[in-house]
Amino acid sequence: MTRAQNAVARRQRILEAAVRVFAEHGYAASSTAQIAAAAGASKETLYSYFGDKAGLLRAALTSLVAAPDQPAAAAPMTPETSPDEFEELLAGLAAGLVGDLMQPAYLALAGIVVAETPRDPSLADLFRAAVADRALGAAGAVLRAGKDQGLVDPQVDVGQAARAFVGPLLTYVLLDGLLRTADHIQQPAADAVRAQVAMFHRAVRPTRERDQEMS
Repeated sequence: MTRAQNAVARRQRILEAAVRVFAEHGYAASSTAQIAAAAGASKETLYSYFGDKAGLLRAALTSLVAAPDQPAAAAPMTPETSPDEFEELLAGLAAGLVGDLMQPAYLALAGIVVAETPRDPSLADLFRAAVADRALGAAGAVLRAGKDQGLVDPQVDVGQAARAFVGPLLTYVLLDGLLRTADHIQQPAADAVRAQVAMFHRAVRPTRERDQEMS
């Protein structure tokens, strides 16, 4: 491998070790020395990549939630984009978010953040930036692009709609993931997620299209 490839692989090993150590010991009780040792790296290398333990947790969360930061750019909309194609884009975003957020490694870290935030409130801000803001931003980008192309009702508030899109998906994460043990995580059926997206899409479609469906 090249030097650059070695650096990428080393960084990934540290991230994977961090997930294991945090899951086993919790955030507060884990040390950068433990994580470096588990990764077969030096603390100096760890600090050079991530700065400190908080930076390492942020990077671990971000790496697990590869939720598309630029979904609209990946599938740009045009005046020719149909409502069905727009719903497909929403469905792809939803499936990606649920898939990322239902990973056992992610659920383990999310559980740690929830449990330890009362002792370290900065974890809430870290989690919000690494996960929540990115998920809402991804949904907002798609909805804003759809609104620009007349695929979303002009009266829809994009920020509120993004919350309405992401919120129901988080019920799967909470009820079927975080509140279950690692060996009993229940992945949602693809059809269930798709039905949720279809209901959301009907709610944000331009009024004229909803009226046509009802007539």
